[in-house]
Amino acid sequence: MEYKTKTTLILPFKTTLMVSNGGRTPETNNHNRPADKGPQNQIYAYDFRMESTGKEKKLEDYGIYGTEVIAPGDGIIAQVINGSLDCKPGDSDRSVGVGNMIMIDHQNGEFSLLCHFKYNSIVVKVGDTVKQGYLLGLCGNTGNTSQPHIHFNLQDNLRGYKANPLPAQFKKIIVNGEIKENYEPVRFEQVSNI
Repeated sequence: MEYKTKTTLILPFKTTLMVSNGGRTPETNNHNRPADKGPQNQIYAYDFRMESTGKEKKLEDYGIYGTEVIAPGDGIIAQVINGSLDCKPGDSDRSVGVGNMIMIDHQNGEFSLLCHFKYNSIVVKVGDTVKQGYLLGLCGNTGNTSQPHIHFNLQDNLRGYKANPLPAQFKKIIVNGEIKENYEPVRFEQVSNI
């Protein structure tokens, strides 16, 4: 899909993280799958995390757990879930797949979905206006996830799994130590904001 992101986007965090899912192919992005295998609004989605050692026993052992999640672009908070409980490492809660989440309406036909926030950590409410970089909450391990990470995807409406996916290019970021513009990161790249 040829699509140029209208919203000026930054990465939704202030540190350097690894892309564990990203890109437009199944080889680099587990979200990219046929319609009968999962929701299509996430086929261009990103997952960001810190590399794990395999020795993590509790959530606090993961470096990303509790990391600040920030607004990737300006907009209005359109949806919030904040009461989903964090799962132990290796467990997941498929009953609320997104876990604690925020949907931002960028007022241009683009909506950012950010998922898996820590229980009761979200600091914004529906109707709030946010600017790029505003604190939204903290990274957790809620919903359908096996370890703490930040999930981000762009879509064309609020209807969750009924929305159409939109590729998300980040305006200007650092990728493996190099500045990239209007870039879609892929699996295993180390990324941060400028």
